[in-house]
Amino acid sequence: MGNEDASADRIGGFGAGAPPFTESMTRAEMVEAWRARRSARRSAAITSSGGVVDGFALRKWRRAGVFGAEAVARVEDVLRGLLESTNAEDETLRWGADTIRACLDGQPTPQLLPAVKALLEAVEPGRAVEQTAAVLSAVYEVGLPWLSPAGERRLAVIMEAVPAADLGTDNIPRGAEADPTGAFALQQALARRNLKELSTHHLGAIVPWAPLGIIDDLIEAGVLDRSHQPWTLRADAGEQRYLLARLAPEKTDAALARSLGWDEPGEREAFLAGDPVQPAPGSLYDLLLRVADGEKDVLKELERLLPRELVLRLRKVRDGAVTGSWDPNIPADRGLWRLMCSLWEPRAAVNPARGPFYALVALRHAYDLICQGERKKAQAQVDKLVDHEGPSAEHTAEAWNMFAYLALLNDDLDLAYVSLARVARTDRRVEENLALLDRRRGTRRNDRDQPANPYLELGLPHKSEQWKHQWRERRRADRDDLDLAAQANWAKRRIEQAERTEDWSDFFVLPLDPASLRLPTVRPRSLTPGPAAMPRRTTHRADADLAAIRNRAIADLLPTLLTAPRRPDHDHRTTS
Repeated sequence: MGNEDASADRIGGFGAGAPPFTESMTRAEMVEAWRARRSARRSAAITSSGGVVDGFALRKWRRAGVFGAEAVARVEDVLRGLLESTNAEDETLRWGADTIRACLDGQPTPQLLPAVKALLEAVEPGRAVEQTAAVLSAVYEVGLPWLSPAGERRLAVIMEAVPAADLGTDNIPRGAEADPTGAFALQQALARRNLKELSTHHLGAIVPWAPLGIIDDLIEAGVLDRSHQPWTLRADAGEQRYLLARLAPEKTDAALARSLGWDEPGEREAFLAGDPVQPAPGSLYDLLLRVADGEKDVLKELERLLPRELVLRLRKVRDGAVTGSWDPNIPADRGLWRLMCSLWEPRAAVNPARGPFYALVALRHAYDLICQGERKKAQAQVDKLVDHEGPSAEHTAEAWNMFAYLALLNDDLDLAYVSLARVARTDRRVEENLALLDRRRGTRRNDRDQPANPYLELGLPHKSEQWKHQWRERRRADRDDLDLAAQANWAKRRIEQAERTEDWSDFFVLPLDPASLRLPTVRPRSLTPGPAAMPRRTTHRADADLAAIRNRAIADLLPTLLTAPRRPDHDHRTTS
């Protein structure tokens, strides 16, 4: 039996308990390693079987290619497990099950291998890989000559006993038949830490079955991307959703994200919809909200959270404020208008014909100049507004109302009246101002009150409730300028008189509607990053994942299982 054991060890794999053979080992070291492995296998056999197998049984098992007591004990355990996994009601498998039972009853025959192969091929899919890997692992560990030479060499590589470089070119699995699931290629790529060596064919075979953690490894290595649509290749619905969120997040709606316990898509959707949100201070959405409010001090902080293309866009917004000129696609996002206005202070009249943003800025600029008492500059800006007469009727009415107010301040009542009369046909809000102008035209010049609206003199919209606070601020700021201080005091007296009498009819109403001067409060969509990929939720190179790949690679060797065992001392099959 000693010679046969040695022969079996030379052909088959080597059991646990000693280091694998390597090219750097001396002959003495290789012999010692072989002896250590043989001793470990024999000890395991004795322990598992409860005693030594008698010589009579050993001789019978040789007919089935099983040599040595430890091999017999291990094979019997494997065969019992295989019988337990067999469908007892399947009549087509009865001959195989009967053959294995005969072997276990002390009548092993060479027909054992076809029976084993038939039963393994019939194992239910959920257990097929595990069961086949268990049988072929036992074949390797006890050195059974049950596989073809090529299969035996590949099994040794899979079990990491020898390097893949030891495989001849004829033995390297190529194509769908030799490596049907791509498990061998995947295991070798993982061992070499080079997943990029996997071909498109390999990926197509690997994705349907590989552990989800390995799929994530492929994604992180840049080997697997959305173009492969791996979510269409997985059977589990939860894994399909997970991979869709990982690789195509724009296809993931809030409901699907919630099913994965992933909040980011819902937060993004709520942010863009304008719903109330309470992001953490300093987070992306917190900074975007502050940008939407026109806070320019957060731009550097925001850049650190934006992808490169949006950083460049944000810089274009900032750089355009130097000249007040932006590419049309910048002001097209109304969520950027407050930021643009906070960055840009016009130094001259703004041309409203350049677009809706510039038209609103021009209107606001004219109003600010009126409140600042810069009548000449205000007139230049208002002239551009009334010459433009843009598509917004609301802005047109406000522009002509400003034009009439400036004419009123210049005591040109006829021009003011004609200007408002043209607007009154479509906007009834100017009727109070028209009535004021009509009364003023019927009053002797020396009997007319000062024409300015006292609220505007304080820099506030008509009938603003903040006038007292503003008056105090003006008093502090203008205490060294007697003329400005007198003007502020005049405004205070006029407003107090109007409040006592509840009569503001002598005040020219400007603006007609303060809302027409307000900037939009929408969120900046063009600075909001696209849907982010869902973060990984699996463990990198988990032991269980690597074991599953190894088992799959082993199971793929089932076609190399022979119909009769090879003779351990010859390179051909035995028949008896």
